[in-house]
Amino acid sequence: MERYQKLIFVNLKHNLWIPALLVFILCLLSPVAIGLENLNVQQTAKVIEVFLSLTGIIFLMTVFSPDIDRDIRDIVASKKEPMLLNHLLRILCALFFLSAVGLLFLLWMIRGGCQFPFGKMFFCFLANSVFLGGLGAFFFSLSNQPVLGYMASILYFLLNFGAGKKYMGNLFLFSMQYGSFQEKYYLMAGGIAFLLLAIIWRDVV
Repeated sequence: MERYQKLIFVNLKHNLWIPALLVFILCLLSPVAIGLENLNVQQTAKVIEVFLSLTGIIFLMTVFSPDIDRDIRDIVASKKEPMLLNHLLRILCALFFLSAVGLLFLLWMIRGGCQFPFGKMFFCFLANSVFLGGLGAFFFSLSNQPVLGYMASILYFLLNFGAGKKYMGNLFLFSMQYGSFQEKYYLMAGGIAFLLLAIIWRDVV
């Protein structure tokens, strides 16, 4: 257990604190750009799906960033703990921070008089965030280029504006705005699959 705690501490110290600070600042500044008071379900969903879900890209793209350099990767891989364990712990840390951001942001919106089903909206946030972040992490893993990971996630996000439900099907990011929730299960499953494929490619293949 002690070695796991050490790995988590190192990840927090050297890998996650800057993304966490960035997300914190973005959330604090969000009322300047978007309304966060007295929103109904559809309006709340728009805030979550169009704005807050992007934090998944910021957090989950950190999973492979410490070992972009092959020499550093070889040094880490030579340690007692396998790289697979390192990457799994980084994913769990990123998901912990992501969940904390979602919970706090939704509580902030409730305090502002917004009306929405908390559990469903939190799952909506996680599903979108994990899918976008997992998609980026997958392309990052394949290419070892973080830029390609960010591009893949942002491109998919933008495609949802133009293509809509008709072309994106069950992987449509903005379904809650139109009163549909079932797509979130597919997005969550897809995001988890992308993360698993990413670490398999990175550590097993």
